[in-house]
Amino acid sequence: MDLILRTKLTIYYLTITLTASGILFGCHDGEREYNDNLAFLTKASSSSSLKIAAGNLAVQKGQADNVQDYGEEIIKEHSSISEEMKELAVANNWIITDDLLSAHKQQLSQLQQQQVSEFDLAFAKLMVNAHEEAVNLFRIASVNENEVYDTDVQTFAQETLPILELHLIEAKEILEQK
Repeated sequence: MDLILRTKLTIYYLTITLTASGILFGCHDGEREYNDNLAFLTKASSSSSLKIAAGNLAVQKGQADNVQDYGEEIIKEHSSISEEMKELAVANNWIITDDLLSAHKQQLSQLQQQQVSEFDLAFAKLMVNAHEEAVNLFRIASVNENEVYDTDVQTFAQETLPILELHLIEAKEILEQK
């Protein structure tokens, strides 16, 4: 291999290595904190929006009184949780939306397609799964400063976690009755 080709290859590999290390390690701590806080709020907001939409469906399509009542509770409490998240985002100049992440869109679509006779069971299963996911997300954010850096976001997660755990228990009770 001639010297010019070796030199070009060395420069090429060096450029790739430096670029990759810059991508991996180049974020400033502030950017990382912003991304981690925003990632948590984005996931939490989508999860809450899913539960609100599912709660609305439960009020409309639910056959059992406890399913309709639980749907109303979910709408009320997750609307409040969503408002708190929006206030946190605004206070920090972060932008979050009520948009559902693709996995949550798919879950809602499946629930919307359920026959009335099978809706209550499908709703209960969705609420169990969605609340298990949320409890895990909020538990990590509550105790792990490597996941959520903003103390207000961490406090929000800590204060919201018991509500989500209660919703999970209630969803499991409904599921057991189906």
